[in-house]
Amino acid sequence: MKRRLAMILALTMGITALAGCGGTDSGTGDNAPAQSNTESTAQESEESAPASSEGGEITITMVESLTSPERTAIIREIADKYEAEHDNITIEIVSPPLENADNKITQMLMSGSGVDIVETRDLTITQYVNNSWIQPLDQWVEAWEDKDTLTSAAIAAMNKTGGEAYLLPYGFLWRGLYCHKGWFEEKGMELPTTWQEIHDTGVELTDSSQNRFGFAFRGGTLGHQYADNVIWAWIGTDILANPDAGYYLKDKDGETIFTMPEVKEALEFYKSLYTDCSPKDSIAWGFAEMVQGFVGGTTAMLIQDPEVISTCEASLEDEEWELIKFPTGPSGQAVYPNGFAGWAMASFTEHPDEVADFILYLSNPENNTYFAKNYATIPIHSTAPEIDSFFKEGRFAIYMEMAEDSNTYRCATQPMMYNAYATYKAEVDTMYQKWLTEEISTDELMAWLDGFWVDAYEQEGKKY
Repeated sequence: MKRRLAMILALTMGITALAGCGGTDSGTGDNAPAQSNTESTAQESEESAPASSEGGEITITMVESLTSPERTAIIREIADKYEAEHDNITIEIVSPPLENADNKITQMLMSGSGVDIVETRDLTITQYVNNSWIQPLDQWVEAWEDKDTLTSAAIAAMNKTGGEAYLLPYGFLWRGLYCHKGWFEEKGMELPTTWQEIHDTGVELTDSSQNRFGFAFRGGTLGHQYADNVIWAWIGTDILANPDAGYYLKDKDGETIFTMPEVKEALEFYKSLYTDCSPKDSIAWGFAEMVQGFVGGTTAMLIQDPEVISTCEASLEDEEWELIKFPTGPSGQAVYPNGFAGWAMASFTEHPDEVADFILYLSNPENNTYFAKNYATIPIHSTAPEIDSFFKEGRFAIYMEMAEDSNTYRCATQPMMYNAYATYKAEVDTMYQKWLTEEISTDELMAWLDGFWVDAYEQEGKKY
């Protein structure tokens, strides 16, 4: 079906290279690129057949994970251009509601039909590869004329699992610190640059009687990843066995960071962000709630991905807010996830050459730069700033500055390569909530974390 949706320019950000995080992924979950928690208005095509063809006509069905109407419109616009250049090919886009999109994708992949291109995230790629639901793209990438301008981060993400290109990333998300400038000016305080300053200024800015709080805490789904950021800022990444396996210690044969006194100190600090300067109901906050808390004037500070820039631009006056670099910890480092997602080919597609061609078309420098600018991701090609100067201007300049200082700004993530990660992700937020509500102690939380990952290492061996 040939159709054109109106283009909605919603989100903006960019950067030329990912010097500090070339070999890592997010573990961030939101960290992972997500435009919002709204549901896509694009119709979900239940009857779509993967790469079907009749009389030479081919339909390629792609399914999104991080859906929103605005982003679907961007993809649709690029797909329409491709269709105009390939008369025999139709691109169908399936856009499940964001909240259950990954479950929908899993069902489609398990059925072995209904999809040719799958949006694959740092949080889902291991599952898809382990179940043989997606196939490597190496033979097509090797012959791709645009492969030489891929950034080091794009190459690392592409080959993240098993050393083969199971996906072609479309972009990356780094976190920054959003601040209500006026709140700080009222108190005569500078904007914070460290985690400790976030706490201390947050306490000064908190006035619960006025429903004003210093910090937008995330205690709900994926909240544990914010605790990880604090922990890594305390201990640094140099002692890690691998930044992609950020819970294991270097040269320690499966020993974890969760026995270190510095980690206990970091956890106690992280807890104080909640108890001292955050709304009490933020123990259940996810992405939408923490963003609304900031733009709605409840919280002074928010740590989030660049996708929130457009929300701030739409909700706040320009002089009211600022986006500054990620805070450092006692290690001198600022450590955050390098969230990524991309396009993968279903292993059961009937037209792999055509599917690969469209994935490469989506990913060429012109289209990827356009997508990145309007979806608020860091592009995958080093030529992006030459194509659009937007990627080195305005508030997005902080990402350039962070990329140029790889000694300070680092990336790390959880050991997602372990099969045990799926269980961990399902259980860990509940454990953190029990700890935040005093049901368990810090020592008990650390013992659970240590035991889980020591057991994973014993069961699965060294996988990093």
